[in-house]
Amino acid sequence: MLIKNAKLVGREKEMDILIRDGIFTRIEPNIDEENELEIIDAKGYIVTPTFVNPHMHLDKVYTALKGRESEVETLEESIKIMHDMKRNYTVEDVKSRAIRAIKDCVSHGTTKIRTSVDIDNIIDLIGLKGVIAAKEECNDICDIQIVAFPQEGIFNNEGTQELLWEAMEEGADLIGGMPAAEWTDEYSKKHINLVFEIAKNYDVDIDMHIDQTKDIFARSLEYTAMRSLEEGYHGRVTGGHCTSISYQNDAHAEKVMKLLKLVDFNVCTNPQVLAIMGIDREPRTRGVTRIREMVEMGINIATAQDTICDGFHIFGKGDPLDYGLLCAYISQYNTPATVKIVFDMITINAAKILRVDGSYGIKVGNKADLNIIEAPNIQEAFRLRADRKYVIKNGNIIVENISSTKFHSEI
Repeated sequence: MLIKNAKLVGREKEMDILIRDGIFTRIEPNIDEENELEIIDAKGYIVTPTFVNPHMHLDKVYTALKGRESEVETLEESIKIMHDMKRNYTVEDVKSRAIRAIKDCVSHGTTKIRTSVDIDNIIDLIGLKGVIAAKEECNDICDIQIVAFPQEGIFNNEGTQELLWEAMEEGADLIGGMPAAEWTDEYSKKHINLVFEIAKNYDVDIDMHIDQTKDIFARSLEYTAMRSLEEGYHGRVTGGHCTSISYQNDAHAEKVMKLLKLVDFNVCTNPQVLAIMGIDREPRTRGVTRIREMVEMGINIATAQDTICDGFHIFGKGDPLDYGLLCAYISQYNTPATVKIVFDMITINAAKILRVDGSYGIKVGNKADLNIIEAPNIQEAFRLRADRKYVIKNGNIIVENISSTKFHSEI
């Protein structure tokens, strides 16, 4: 395949991109066309690396379509809603919903996803088995990492400790945690310690939901970072949400962020979850982590979809330009220069979380995973949530969108 007239991020001149055997082999101006090549004219549109979603819940997607009658709007109440929804899970149900979500994400240019899957005594391993089946069916269009995730806690949810070990044997790729689900700080620390024990036993990375409330006394983030230092898990631990640090005093937050930087800790902020942070009086709290400060300190921070139409969040469609734009608004990144920070959050920063950054990006020798977006630059891509004209994985076109917008001549 030869892609002509591509606008790459950070380059002024349009480039041609030659792909052979699924690999970028040449990236330079005016590559000669050859008869056996498939030619795509990018027409000066921006060509980006594939999008990466590092935090999602494929087992829960579209459950709200089955009927969410409750009017509750807080995180705690949403968890209770999901309890009832999970009791009706079957492997085939989870699989079909997950496949639908994967295909929706791929249609928006995301071909790499990390998903947390609930492991608890409500559903046992049903969610995991359904998502594993979906992963296998979609492995030609999307690379998926599965996190065994104790949504309900470990020590206050009888049997979950044993189920987590079973989940790793069943095929989970990473171990997760949610220490805030435990009743006491002591058990939150035991929760984190067990997660590290499992991770070391299987030599896998850790991806935890950490301090995802407005609790000014929450301390799981710094404890997890310290355990990362003690266990030599630099760069292998990700904290999702990490919102409590935004409500803690600046002196404490700065110390914690220095520790995060020291251990190369990854943070994933999920701005769409603002919908379930509770109903404050004005001025309302943002419900996200200290995004700008972490960026300025050099902490790797990404943003993600998190949920699509479930008991937590009835919106979402898996489009990184959609949730990326929301992240830009919340972070107050409002210049052509700073929008690049948000673009990095859905591409290279997210790829670092999945630890695929060594083979990621539009570079000679890398896998040819890319999007051709109908916009001249990333600023316009976000503003318009522009069409993905082509989604290409391993050098193969897996999505082609033909614009159908037409206007009458008098308009």
